[in-house]
Amino acid sequence: MSIVCRPALSLPEHSATLDEVVAHMAKLHAGHPRIRSALGLMRNTSVRTRSLIDPFDTVTRPRTFGERMRRYATAGTALGAGAAERALAQADTTPDEVDHLVLVSCTGYLLPGLDACIAGRLGLRRDARRLAFTQVGCAGGAYALARARELSLAHPGSVTLVVAVELCSLSYQPGDDRIASFVSTALFGDAAAACVVRDDRPGLRLDAAYEDLAPDTLRHISYDVDELGFHFDTNPRISRVVAESMPLLDKWLRANTSVLAPQPDFLISHTGGPRIMYEVSKGLGIPLAMFELSENSLARRGNTASVVVLDVLEQTFADPPHPGDQGLVIAFGPGVTTVAVTGTWVTA
Repeated sequence: MSIVCRPALSLPEHSATLDEVVAHMAKLHAGHPRIRSALGLMRNTSVRTRSLIDPFDTVTRPRTFGERMRRYATAGTALGAGAAERALAQADTTPDEVDHLVLVSCTGYLLPGLDACIAGRLGLRRDARRLAFTQVGCAGGAYALARARELSLAHPGSVTLVVAVELCSLSYQPGDDRIASFVSTALFGDAAAACVVRDDRPGLRLDAAYEDLAPDTLRHISYDVDELGFHFDTNPRISRVVAESMPLLDKWLRANTSVLAPQPDFLISHTGGPRIMYEVSKGLGIPLAMFELSENSLARRGNTASVVVLDVLEQTFADPPHPGDQGLVIAFGPGVTTVAVTGTWVTA
């Protein structure tokens, strides 16, 4: 069995409200021909505030690619290790028990990677197996849980530590005046989260996993990279791609699980944004009320990419489902990729 213990969230000390971000963009791009429309889209993201690894004045100044990646190395290691330490403590697990480390992060490049840095900081065994995934984006949280499930199946009785680290503020580009830049500036926040997956603790038992890569959608969610760093871009048609992907997921769920009979008992959904949540609700017949925890994560943290799923799962532990309840974990990322994991709540 692969059972996810209660995740731990690690948030940096600085923050910025949506009003601060909108005011900054309004002043910086006052001459933009579509400024009113762009600011309206920012306000429609539903984000109230988000955490940042640096003060807002630092985030919004020009930085080179090298400066950004050096900050990614130091802050990413500290934030990820902090989440991991708390997750291990909550699962009554010592670093020496960890057999596998699954690390997901899409907001920086580093060699050796954050997986090696965090493993060293935690004092994991030198023979612990590390899997680092750096380009699965917002699907990363669900993707990591799917990989943890496979590791448990391949190595019964093993212990896996999952860590997600996203420093989205390092991708902010002051000179980028595309509409996509306005929206991403309003949407994204910094955070890390971690959880332990093992077979002898209460929590979410991972039962089955699903992945789908939509054809001809490579540029729907992407980074362009130049001397200044990452320029995030998302196509407004992403919601349509999600809508078109739901019948395939619905068919798989009904053929392989009973989670949609008639609806999940609980839902661990990536936020994406209000439109994405609407398409999932419509496509799978899941009431919009079940996205409350996802909406709460979006409002309080912003979109924290791979961290979101673990944040929503941590909120679920705060008011846990009943033993035997069946739930669905779902997230979307570049490709366009859909990842879903079904699970059952267990008490032992």
